[in-house]
Amino acid sequence: MNKFIVLGGVALALVVTIYLISGIPTSKKTVSNPTTTASQAVSSQTPSVQTTSQNPQDIVPGLYPDPIKNTATEPGFKITSLMVENNTDASGSPVNDHLQLTLQNLTSKDLSNFEVYYTITDTVTNKKEGYYKKLTNFVLPAGKTQTIHFDNKPDAGHFMVNTHSLYFASSNKLQFTVTVSTPGYAIQTAQVSKAAGGAETKD
Repeated sequence: MNKFIVLGGVALALVVTIYLISGIPTSKKTVSNPTTTASQAVSSQTPSVQTTSQNPQDIVPGLYPDPIKNTATEPGFKITSLMVENNTDASGSPVNDHLQLTLQNLTSKDLSNFEVYYTITDTVTNKKEGYYKKLTNFVLPAGKTQTIHFDNKPDAGHFMVNTHSLYFASSNKLQFTVTVSTPGYAIQTAQVSKAAGGAETKD
């Protein structure tokens, strides 16, 4: 191995035989493992905002099962708004499109332990995906209305979303069906469509 060192503008060629000096090579060639799992491949492409999530539904797209088991019939809340495009913030200013729903508490007590299951169907290919989310730490105060966002922001009322899903990958018309549940009260379901066009941004 030839090694060149520049001292005072003079190049000195030093031929060093490492094995004769120490028996230890100066560099180690790393051979990469050709076996890569699917989860590793997906994780390497996952935006940094998702790396903190332990839920595979936030990383790997798919039709995940709906685990909600609620047979209550008493009204306790309702979905007053459901959006997946042309979103605006509280002041009415445009924001990036995302799944956004507004809930109204119809009772005289705070409601919590909400669960959401939503499906996305590509109306051209008929491909369907489904995602389940526990709304951890979300509380809907008695008689109040609050909005929930699935946009990967760390703020209160904001939750993780899979940026590899149909919502971000397909430019076809998409149909969303959203189911919301809280213990003791009737499940609420709503639907909304996203018009055909460019795939949504991940920001």
